[in-house]
Amino acid sequence: MSAEAEILDDYSLQGEAERPRREFLTCTLEGETYGIDILRVQEIREIDRVTRIPHVARFTRGVINLRGAIVPIVDLGLMFGFPQRIDLAKASAIVLNVDRRLVGLAVSSVADVVGLADDEIVPAPELGERAIGAALAGIGTRDGISVMLLDVDHLMRRVREERE
Repeated sequence: MSAEAEILDDYSLQGEAERPRREFLTCTLEGETYGIDILRVQEIREIDRVTRIPHVARFTRGVINLRGAIVPIVDLGLMFGFPQRIDLAKASAIVLNVDRRLVGLAVSSVADVVGLADDEIVPAPELGERAIGAALAGIGTRDGISVMLLDVDHLMRRVREERE
């Protein structure tokens, strides 16, 4: 490799490292990968002893006591219109803290944290206002893998609307 090529490689690597990135916690649901802005995540935990609550939205599986705070557990698949409930014994809960309100999103599994630069994120296509279409903030692509980025504010609105 020539000295010029080495300098260009070093420059491109340096430019890659310096690009500002947003970090997303990735999780899976029905075999697809979703991302949640890491700044909105309070913690990840196993789901144990969910207390069922009658007459709530179909996607609200119940509540848990998280160090004295009562946290609703939302089955993200049911919220998106998937027919099968997530097996809570095998699921993980991503606990979100939005405006001091906690909610746990039940997902099949939690994967990794992925950093995406602005040019790796495209706006979500127009998919309508139903279920998942309105919940997507964008789609991130890195190393050939696509991640559907969730709009946490939209999800929280859905939870609140179904409670009222």
